[in-house]
Amino acid sequence: MKKIALFFAAILPMMAMAQEIKIGYVSTQEVMMLMPEINDIEKQMADFNEKNTKYLQDMQVEIQNKAKAYDAEKANLSDAIRAAREEELYSMQERLQTTYQTLQQEGQAKQQALLKPVQDKLRAAIETVGQKNNFFMIFESEAGLLYKSPKAVDATPLIKKELGIL
Repeated sequence: MKKIALFFAAILPMMAMAQEIKIGYVSTQEVMMLMPEINDIEKQMADFNEKNTKYLQDMQVEIQNKAKAYDAEKANLSDAIRAAREEELYSMQERLQTTYQTLQQEGQAKQQALLKPVQDKLRAAIETVGQKNNFFMIFESEAGLLYKSPKAVDATPLIKKELGIL
């Protein structure tokens, strides 16, 4: 009985190693760009950026107009009024820069929030394809694979099919 147990103990790991390990790769960028949700996200982001660009341009025009008015009359202003107007222009310029930075951060946060459900959907499709097709692993092809065996499977078409975007 011990000999049979030892035999199976020695043979089982070899049998497991004899099974072919199926490894795949996917271009998530390619798949995401084909997902219909991306068009809506791109439109929302374009609208967001257009609105904010207009707002920033309006602020810039206001600063330029105040600077021109100041330049035209600064020779006739007292030192105290001149200093106050310069401080006002400086403050407006700082506000413009702060607003620009804030809008950039809001844009990045908005884009991340909009992309998260799409990324989650893609991740779920990758997991489903991996399970259905007995993949051991699926790698991101754009992550800089140093070597790709001819036996590696491009899972991108399977994932596109799973998402219904073929």
